[in-house]
Amino acid sequence: MPSDPSHVVLQYALEWFIASHHNYAASMYHVVHLHWIAPNPETCKINFDGGRKSKAGLIRAGGLLRYSNGHWLKGFVINLGIGSILEAELLGIFWGLTLAWDASFRLLSLVNCCKLNIRANWQCSIKHVFREQNCAADALASMSFDFPFGFHLLDRAPPFLSELLATNASCVARPRQVVA
Repeated sequence: MPSDPSHVVLQYALEWFIASHHNYAASMYHVVHLHWIAPNPETCKINFDGGRKSKAGLIRAGGLLRYSNGHWLKGFVINLGIGSILEAELLGIFWGLTLAWDASFRLLSLVNCCKLNIRANWQCSIKHVFREQNCAADALASMSFDFPFGFHLLDRAPPFLSELLATNASCVARPRQVVA
């Protein structure tokens, strides 16, 4: 695990706060085409996402580990009960890193909405990606509301993800409006 987990969590929280309070009202938008990006060979890529149903306050997370060729390694969904979106995102990081560590991966690429370097007995980078580049993890996080409370390991990709994983591996781009 990271040598100073509290520092990692605080860095992540600060970046999340700054990103979520940016004023985009005056910004211009343009369309970009995005796709899942494979990591370097021998690297395990962890895509994760958290979410919250705002009225009920229900939070969930989901994620998946893939080989550099895009093939499924493991996945997870977590129904977390009531909480904040930050809690959901941080638990997505925690479970993704835990699964990678337990599977003996030490060269990782962790993607979601922050940029951190975690110093431990592995190499790991966390990079910001848009939802269009993280759609499999987003789908797993959404699916987690259909599960009982708690963590659920997925040794096989759910059937509904097959087409999405194949699309990711072939680098098919999806359009998105972004701030210019």
